[in-house]
Amino acid sequence: MNKILKFESFEMNKSTCDRCGENTNGTTIMSVFNTDIICMKCKEEERNDPDYKKASDAEIESVKNGVKDYKGYIPNYKPIKLN
Repeated sequence: MNKILKFESFEMNKSTCDRCGENTNGTTIMSVFNTDIICMKCKEEERNDPDYKKASDAEIESVKNGVKDYKGYIPNYKPIKLN
């Protein structure tokens, strides 16, 4: 008997931001911290995180090393609150 494999669907164009839950207005990007698909407002906030450069560099390095299932610099990332 043949077994049918089911793969998780991955969609970059989401109508709702994974992080804030707001409407993305059709523009999304993946977080460098984890696999969240986020809106541009959340991306701007993410860029202010003190670990953003480290996370971005780690993502680039994983791509260079051929990692195809990179889960992010901090897979369980929660945004910091900056005042």
